[in-house]
Amino acid sequence: MLIDKYKPMRSGPIRSAEEKLKQAPPQVHAGSSADALIEDAITKLTNAEPVDSRPICRYVPGEPILPGIEGHQPWHTTFKVPSHVTSSVRYGNIPTPKPARQTSPLPLDDKAKRKEREAKRRTEQGTRLSQARESTIDYRLGIKRGVAEQLRRPNPASLKGWANLVEDRIEKARQAGHFNNVKGRGQPIARTVEDKNPFIGREEFLMNRIVQRQGAAPPWVEVQGELETAATSFREVVKQSWTRRALRNITAEHPAELLPRLTIDDVVALRDPEWEARERSYHDTAVDELNSLVRKYNGLAPYAVRRPYYMLKVELERVYREAAEDILTGLRERARGSSLRRPGYAISDGENEGSGGTGLLKTGPGMDWNGFSLRALFRDLITVLRRR
Repeated sequence: MLIDKYKPMRSGPIRSAEEKLKQAPPQVHAGSSADALIEDAITKLTNAEPVDSRPICRYVPGEPILPGIEGHQPWHTTFKVPSHVTSSVRYGNIPTPKPARQTSPLPLDDKAKRKEREAKRRTEQGTRLSQARESTIDYRLGIKRGVAEQLRRPNPASLKGWANLVEDRIEKARQAGHFNNVKGRGQPIARTVEDKNPFIGREEFLMNRIVQRQGAAPPWVEVQGELETAATSFREVVKQSWTRRALRNITAEHPAELLPRLTIDDVVALRDPEWEARERSYHDTAVDELNSLVRKYNGLAPYAVRRPYYMLKVELERVYREAAEDILTGLRERARGSSLRRPGYAISDGENEGSGGTGLLKTGPGMDWNGFSLRALFRDLITVLRRR
């Protein structure tokens, strides 16, 4: 047999509440004072005469709700402040508490007295050292004692003292004219877009402005500036090197009369494999350094502003295009500066232009030998050997 341990054991037959009342009805004691009072109250209520109910007041438009007084006007009414409005609290003079009786300190023993003397001696020694140090500095600077007392840095003991000191310093600086050359003096305050942005908190805006004025920036912005500087330097060096090389080759291979006829397309299409092979090691090293900076920048920058790697072929094509204008300018200056024609060469006249139309050089009996020199002869000879 299973028995629930959380329920007590029942003994005997189970009986309902009605059976228990029938078996042991409750005992009612007659003659008690409470029961007698209740019976008298019930008798009075049943024998009492009905009370006439008050007449129901109905509102009629135009008639006053309260009964009026004959000859009374509204201005005859005197307002009386109700009692609950006025304060019934009476303020009294509370005497200030008497200061507590100062108890005399307990006498110090020899050990405590020795510690107190040691601390006092150390304080006096530190004070003397600081004063000696200040006196030495004043002596080296040539400041007398009276002036040194005036120039000594004040040390206020409260916030009010510090505020007065700051205001005094600002007023002295204003009178001395230190604020006359302040940037933006007499001009409207420069506003930014972030100043009117309701989605940026004021604290965040002020902090960003302070950081911006101090020249600080996130790490990826600093790396971006370093990358831009390195790329600009590399392109400028390659551009100058190619400009000098192109000017030297064109001047050596063409006479001065033909230099102004060159177009920008001819200069852009000019290539020099020998120069590219000689500068290959420097170009590869510089491009590798730029790509390492790009790799570092992409690791710090957000995804939307990341950059691709630099390619040597693309950079050289860009240098060829950008250097074309400088090369043409240099050729014009050299053609304008050369006043003598090269010996053995002359510009073809209109007959050759009509026949061929390319402005080729002519040689033979009509050659112009004015200004002949051995230097020009050797230069032409070297040019012919290079072409072979």
